[in-house]
Amino acid sequence: VPFPARLKYLWPVVTSFSAVTRVIIVKAKLSNPEFCESKALRPSVYEPMIEKGMSQGGRTRPVKVNVCLEDGAISRKSFERLGLVCNDADGIARIFLDCGDENETPPPARNVVLEKCGKTNGKIPSAIVAVGPERGWTDEEAKIFVEECGFQSAMLGSSTLRVDTAVVSGLSIVSAALDECHDENERECKRKRHNSP
Repeated sequence: VPFPARLKYLWPVVTSFSAVTRVIIVKAKLSNPEFCESKALRPSVYEPMIEKGMSQGGRTRPVKVNVCLEDGAISRKSFERLGLVCNDADGIARIFLDCGDENETPPPARNVVLEKCGKTNGKIPSAIVAVGPERGWTDEEAKIFVEECGFQSAMLGSSTLRVDTAVVSGLSIVSAALDECHDENERECKRKRHNSP
């Protein structure tokens, strides 16, 4: 759960991205408990902001919102209920944003999406991006995302970013990578049509 003032700013920005079809906010162990009481998490507050973002992005398809603030929201069971657990055939790049540690540096988020694109047999992949709270994910939460639910650790760069910056940067990078996949698939289809008898 991001800082409330930043969350109000994020609703229209996030929903202006055409690739965003769903926003899920979960309570992490290190989320500030006061943030979970934010008015910005109420439909009466965020729905008009989502409409504004959709209008700015020139889109009409509605954005679904799930707000999961109960303790234990980050678990395989809750992720199964939300449809977030990996299915190798679904063509979804599941990205767990993580700066890594002194022993391991995750690949760039763009590379994760492009790698998934290469495994979808011409189908355009979609993506799920998990961005942690201001104080980060716990090791236990990271294991749930990566080991139990099929997310792949990825980074946006070597800097530690605020949540609002990471959300916008992550969506920009992932959206651009999805556009690259789409363009490559279009070129491949044209080549096949051109080369067919």
